[in-house]
Amino acid sequence: MPLDAILRSQHAWANVQWPAHTDRRAPSLDANLILPMSPDVRDQYKNGSGDELGTPQRPGKMYSLRSSSALAYNLFAPWIGHDLRPLAAALGSQRNDDTLQFERKFPHGLTLTKRGLPATPPNLDVTLDNSQPRPLAVECKFTEPYGAKKPHPPLDQKYFDGGRARWAELGLVRCQALAESLGQGVEFKRLGVGQLLKHILGLAWTTKQPPRLVCLWFDSNCVEAHEHADELNRFSEYLDDAIEFRAVSYQQAFASLQNAPEPMPGYLEYLAARYFAA
Repeated sequence: MPLDAILRSQHAWANVQWPAHTDRRAPSLDANLILPMSPDVRDQYKNGSGDELGTPQRPGKMYSLRSSSALAYNLFAPWIGHDLRPLAAALGSQRNDDTLQFERKFPHGLTLTKRGLPATPPNLDVTLDNSQPRPLAVECKFTEPYGAKKPHPPLDQKYFDGGRARWAELGLVRCQALAESLGQGVEFKRLGVGQLLKHILGLAWTTKQPPRLVCLWFDSNCVEAHEHADELNRFSEYLDDAIEFRAVSYQQAFASLQNAPEPMPGYLEYLAARYFAA
């Protein structure tokens, strides 16, 4: 299922929900979500850096049928207030508390950009175990790995200004080597390794603990998906042993959750119809 097939699948689902609607965005934010946002979750997205909600005059990214944030919300949000053990298990990990947060920021030690502006700390799509020394961070991808891609460029020089070895200073020597060689001796095309390295830096700098990070991605079982999976495996081989990194597909997580009690009526049916019908 390459990119155009994924998009056709989302539009087919939308045509059932809103027969007269033809736009690539949902008619409203709530229409694109499995359940309306609580005020607390809305604030979490507002405080994020991704412009997911937009403004009344300009819909945000989360209105899009292909939004990775909408997919993440639809999988995770119904679990808020519930026992998160089934959800953590679906991610190949375990939960130590029942906290779940969207768009949590993890400062990475950079205070200014080269233009003198405040540096934007990494945002993690979802975090569990937020009251623990080592939160479980989840980076979520939907259609991002698909379509025509060029090799990712090197990391911005600001991460190395002043001769700093920011990852190595936190004990992540192998991550430092990857950061320095990314886009030069080492190339990735479908996997956003630069973003993942920034997340690792933010997690390690904020918590002073080896990061726990899951890359949750949509496996469409096509050539491009296999290339992305290969890059995830290659990325994991570059990481320091202390890092707990897992790559989990949405399909794997969904299969695991089918063996658990639903957090709300219709949860599995909604996800199956919208994302996993094929």
